[in-house]
Amino acid sequence: MLPKEMSVNDLFLLIVLWAHLVSATAWVGGSIFYLFVLRPALRKSAEGGREINIAAADEFRAMVDTAIFVLLASGIILTFNRLTPGVIGVQYALVLAVKIALSVWMFILARDRRRRTALLELYRERPTPPSRPLRKVLRALSGYNTLVILGLVVFLLADALDVIFESALNSQ
Repeated sequence: MLPKEMSVNDLFLLIVLWAHLVSATAWVGGSIFYLFVLRPALRKSAEGGREINIAAADEFRAMVDTAIFVLLASGIILTFNRLTPGVIGVQYALVLAVKIALSVWMFILARDRRRRTALLELYRERPTPPSRPLRKVLRALSGYNTLVILGLVVFLLADALDVIFESALNSQ
């Protein structure tokens, strides 16, 4: 039974928020685990490390695809929920726009990384290191480290949005 203060709409939004948080945590947390634990361990292992890496990447890819779908669907619902009451101001909208832009960048990086990995496996080649400074910068901005950093910044922006929203509610 629901408490008197919580409506069905509130419960729905709670479930949507929970799904959004779990998906983001699974993706970013899994990426942190891969970056700081699994990848270094696999680099130290012999030939079996490559097979484990491929198998782990396949499993993680399915989880990331699900997380992206849930993040997109729940993010749209949560955005409309926050924007429709008219409580927020320009500051909230700007932070939200930055959060959405960084999230889209993450989605593109994940998709691009998948395509690049599949092509490398197909040809069994290692990419040639970039020779020009601009290429090095672009490669650094499209790497796995960037994905993790962006994810952590998106978490920070989500907390900033909560603070801005609560502040706007309290000042009314």
